[in-house]
Amino acid sequence: MLIRFTLILALLLSTGCTTHHQVFLAPSLPIHDSKIGNNIPVALYVEDTRQSNIIAKWHKGIRKFSISAQNDLKDIFSAKIQQGLKKLGFIPKLRTRDPNHSLKVDILNIKSKYTVSPRMNVRVKTNLRATCNNNGRKYSNLYSAKKSRIGITPATFPNEKLLNACLSELLGEMFRDQALLSCLVE
Repeated sequence: MLIRFTLILALLLSTGCTTHHQVFLAPSLPIHDSKIGNNIPVALYVEDTRQSNIIAKWHKGIRKFSISAQNDLKDIFSAKIQQGLKKLGFIPKLRTRDPNHSLKVDILNIKSKYTVSPRMNVRVKTNLRATCNNNGRKYSNLYSAKKSRIGITPATFPNEKLLNACLSELLGEMFRDQALLSCLVE
């Protein structure tokens, strides 16, 4: 009986100390309005190729937590990329299959890493790949962004602003890629 009680208590402690946090991801678009797209329709495909929805996991002794996005990342990125294409003068088409004039965006990685050395430090790393197909011409590029904060207070956890800033930088990098824009325009 004592062994069963101890086992149940250990199980409750190990699962009871795990906390799951959800963050609201809403990156901004650091781009200016433009007419470069000249009202060209572009079929847009966004795929989340990550193995898991988990953005961060931390396990230190009995303290455990995980962080994931509150909403589907595919939907978040689809909306933001549509908005960016419109700001640049394109007409994004989500449900249209057009292999001759399309933009495919693969969400490859969104990770946060936490370390504690008296205070908490956090690093965020994001990657995505954008591929343009335009009447036989193809252009593909990998975009990355990293940000970190050192000595943060627990009140800022889980660092939603840092995640959104990193994603905003990533989208800005993609929309400023002249070779990608050139592929979409031709």
